[in-house]
Amino acid sequence: MKLTAAFWTVTVAIALCVTAEKIKHVFVPPVELLNQMTDEEINAYIRKAPPIPPLGTSTYHLAKLAQEEGQAAAKLRGLVEAMFNAHEVLSRYLSSWEELVAAGVETEGFASHPLHAYALTKHVSLGWPHVEAALQAVSNFSQDTEWLLSRNAKHGVPTSEDLATVAGGLARLHDYYSLNLTALAHAHLVSAIDARPIPARITPSARDLHRIGSEAISHNILNSGVDFLKAALDRWDGNTSFVRSSDAFDGRRDLRQNGLSVRKAEKFHDQVLEKKGSRSIHHSTYERPFNKTLARKKKYHKKDAVVLGEVGNSITGLKQYLRLCRGEDLRTIDTISRLYCRYVTNGSPYYKIGPLRMEVLSLDPYVVTLEDVVTPSEAADLVNVSAGYLMRSSTVRANGGSTETFVRTSSTAWMLDSDLPILSQLTHRIEQLVGVNAQQNWGAEMYQVVNYGVGGHYTVHHDYVERGLVNNRVATFLIYLKDIPQGGRTVFPWVGTGVRPKRGSALLWYNMNRAGSSDMRLHHGACPVLLGDKWVINKWIYYGGQHQKIPCNPENKDDIIRQPRA
Repeated sequence: MKLTAAFWTVTVAIALCVTAEKIKHVFVPPVELLNQMTDEEINAYIRKAPPIPPLGTSTYHLAKLAQEEGQAAAKLRGLVEAMFNAHEVLSRYLSSWEELVAAGVETEGFASHPLHAYALTKHVSLGWPHVEAALQAVSNFSQDTEWLLSRNAKHGVPTSEDLATVAGGLARLHDYYSLNLTALAHAHLVSAIDARPIPARITPSARDLHRIGSEAISHNILNSGVDFLKAALDRWDGNTSFVRSSDAFDGRRDLRQNGLSVRKAEKFHDQVLEKKGSRSIHHSTYERPFNKTLARKKKYHKKDAVVLGEVGNSITGLKQYLRLCRGEDLRTIDTISRLYCRYVTNGSPYYKIGPLRMEVLSLDPYVVTLEDVVTPSEAADLVNVSAGYLMRSSTVRANGGSTETFVRTSSTAWMLDSDLPILSQLTHRIEQLVGVNAQQNWGAEMYQVVNYGVGGHYTVHHDYVERGLVNNRVATFLIYLKDIPQGGRTVFPWVGTGVRPKRGSALLWYNMNRAGSSDMRLHHGACPVLLGDKWVINKWIYYGGQHQKIPCNPENKDDIIRQPRA
């Protein structure tokens, strides 16, 4: 099989000889069970119940929520007007009745007096038609009332958990991008990656800042927690503090105790920093403690060395991930000087007329980007079709199961090639570009479409999963479906570079080396989305599906592990 030097085939990195008999004895994980099903069976398996909109982890569903809230508000306005009118009529009617009560209407023989009889008759005969009309006007909204009461079950209403997730997302944005909280308190978004203020039409109240700070502490984003609590205290000025209408539903927060909360948060921050270091996938603090005595320790004044081309410790990887998210490039000048861009066809007739522009980000490990893999209209179709299937993303456990954590805050839709014509066409394009079997069921997994919410991210991780050689993900082909104004980069801490999402472009890397082992240098992370609506679609290529596509590797181990020249 001939491939351009610039675009060496996936299976130069993955060639596999395995007999059918061996495949029979491979452990079959849940994903492989899916791959043995028909499209109809898969559809029933993963979409057997209408998904609950993941409002806290999807900007798409937040946009839908805004539209639906407009409908709800219109119905409520009509109902309020009818109820207000009814309240006025009923109040007058009851006031008239109280006058009769005061005159003894409930005593025996009251109606025997002609004036009493007249007053009672007048009260009911003239008043009751108005009461009936008012009640009828309210009853006309019965369908609207039913819609409003069933809204949570049918359409999904944000829960306290959703609010906590969004608040935690704001805290994460401060952790990653050092938001200017003074500007934020005055409705301007200013960050370390863009000093230009982006105005908002909503000004957060002191209670809002306090809530975000409290959620940050509960999510172990301790540095952001302290800063937001301080910002709440600065904004709070007693009875004259700015208050939003929604704060009326949040009356339990006593900001007079906020000063004490800040001191406790700083102490907790320093304790965690001392015991666990400044960062892990489950927590973050500043590099130095707030306590001035602790801050004098030598360990807080050491400079971090950049580790590239090999795997360092987890804290170093997370720190480099953070720097890359902010737009830094950690690669050396020598490394960058050997990289290049070119137009490629991969020897495919499909791309003879319209080759794609490829940029090499790293030669070893091999990481490239390709432009215009999908058109704007195709990207829009992929977003629109997959949106209805979005459910909160999960991560894979060591036992093969899945769990939802704040390590990954996004929403996922699993898509079949049969869901949309563009998907089967896209599979063909990937096969032509990379020279692999990307067919669903054996050559690759189903398509995964991901939409991120407020501060949506996926911390440093590896696409290689422990589920046997055959069913493992040798390569990742990731396509961006929308442009992102700020944030949302895909970065590789041990490579030292990252990619800003660009609609239609693709990112390709190899999770396994030529010997069939995981290449841990390909740890990567999805940086939080600061501004915009991030959508990506993944195709994970299976190792085992390539054994009929590409010949086996030579026996010579040196040749197996040696990376080919670009």
